[in-house]
Amino acid sequence: MSALLEIENVTVSFGRRKHAITAVDNVTLHVEKGSATGIVGESGSGKSTLMRTVLGLNRPQAGSVRFRGAELGARRDLATRRAMQMVFQDPGTTLNPARTVGSTLAEMLRVHRVVPAERVDARVGELLDLVHLPAEIREARPHRLSGGQKQRVAIARALALEPELLIADEATSALDVIVQAGVLDLLAELRASTGVTLICISHDLDLVRYLCDTAVVMRHGRIVEQGPVAELFAAPSDPYTAELIAAAPTLPGSTEESVR
Repeated sequence: MSALLEIENVTVSFGRRKHAITAVDNVTLHVEKGSATGIVGESGSGKSTLMRTVLGLNRPQAGSVRFRGAELGARRDLATRRAMQMVFQDPGTTLNPARTVGSTLAEMLRVHRVVPAERVDARVGELLDLVHLPAEIREARPHRLSGGQKQRVAIARALALEPELLIADEATSALDVIVQAGVLDLLAELRASTGVTLICISHDLDLVRYLCDTAVVMRHGRIVEQGPVAELFAAPSDPYTAELIAAAPTLPGSTEESVR
């Protein structure tokens, strides 16, 4: 595989120079095309800031971001914005309460001219099928949907633009355990069926273990360890990684299989 995303020596700080807080500190990370990478760490470790920098929502003070081998400037062009999509923790805050699910998806398709005008309605139906939502959801507004349904709509909206990179930022943390499992299965299925490259930002180590090939552990804005999921979880080399694994809550009978 070749690297779709290359983050090189990126540093991101906030605040004035004398009182600046460094949220991401000299981070280098390569994400291979078609892979699934999990980024874990405590709150404030820099996970989300790093991905927001990839999307162009934060500006780095140092370093570079390359996508498909091309260095990205301060502004992302339309094609790049389409190719990199994020699914957020709380879909209720990103879905327009006045719009039906169908009109939300149709707007994305029309504005970005993803399909010809005469194909928009059919493509909306295909997107709902893709995320396993029933056809009648098309006429519903967000307040009528469950948390899991809202998250599936948010995923469908991201997929409407046919991205190469899908970033899930704590995308299941607001859901109950059973609904989480359904969304995880969906993400795994979408990766297999569409070939989309997946980055999961999560506190949930079981999620990363189940869904991802590579785990990246961040602390205080730095990557302290990264490697294949099975190897990293079996034999972490950094004490902080070992602490995270040891501190992860485990229910009776909880194993990797239970996440499935």
